[in-house]
Amino acid sequence: MKKLALIFAVSLMATPGWAHLPVDVVFVAVQFPDANIPTVDGNLVEWDVIPDAYWINHEQLTETVRGVGTAWDATDLALRAIVGWNPNTNKLYVMEDRFDDAIWVVTGWEPMEMVFDADHSGGMFNVWPDVEDQDQKDLLHGAHAQNYGFNQGGPGLNHWGKAQWITEPPYGQFANSQTADEGGEGFFRAEYMLTPFDNLNWNGIDQSTIGSLVEGNITGFHFTIIDDDDLEISGYEGYWTLSGATDSYFQGDLLSDFLLAPIDPDIDWASQATAAPTAVEEIGWGRLKSTFAE
Repeated sequence: MKKLALIFAVSLMATPGWAHLPVDVVFVAVQFPDANIPTVDGNLVEWDVIPDAYWINHEQLTETVRGVGTAWDATDLALRAIVGWNPNTNKLYVMEDRFDDAIWVVTGWEPMEMVFDADHSGGMFNVWPDVEDQDQKDLLHGAHAQNYGFNQGGPGLNHWGKAQWITEPPYGQFANSQTADEGGEGFFRAEYMLTPFDNLNWNGIDQSTIGSLVEGNITGFHFTIIDDDDLEISGYEGYWTLSGATDSYFQGDLLSDFLLAPIDPDIDWASQATAAPTAVEEIGWGRLKSTFAE
């Protein structure tokens, strides 16, 4: 993966003044060729062609609320995530493959919370404690970076703000599947599609400005995995952040840096599968998950 190593090196040299969190870390968003863009249906098989150099796993997350820090336990929660993009659709694509000893994503509140600051401008995009006028808060909320909760059980909290329309096609989309009933142990899998907004006005697309994803640029993106194993107990078991900062849910300066990579010639896109994963593929990720726990 010499090409990928070069991409990392160039991105670190080119963007020292733009650094967010973690410090001196630039993640890479894999570029999908036009013929290989994933279908957002909750089946992750189209992502299997992407090598693990692009993966983000739970060992790169930090728990910032309960004091767990980096004491990961893959028998409780394990993660494989990939961020991708395509310049012609002008969309960001996210894959989540999560093992959980108690899945409460659909009926509980264990989302992958995401923040997308497409133009990497940073700054506050949520909360606004000093603004008293609610109409003004509604306009400010998510204007320059958008926070997604994606309530898997239905609409209503997909976007933390009044612009719920950005989570629906053609601007946004998500789909999921899981291998166990709610409360059971198994895998939760999801795909997400997001649109870059330089300025979002919740009143509609005609008052908003869509940004452009450009190869070689750095974009601001972040996600948090919430783990809540017992719905009867107030709070949650873990708040696992990519940047290591709890306040990333409202402060754009605390997001992570993602390089919008060129097409990787080392990826064999011709072998990309489109059918359901085989038992061997299922076992393969299961074995990988078990190695994290050792």
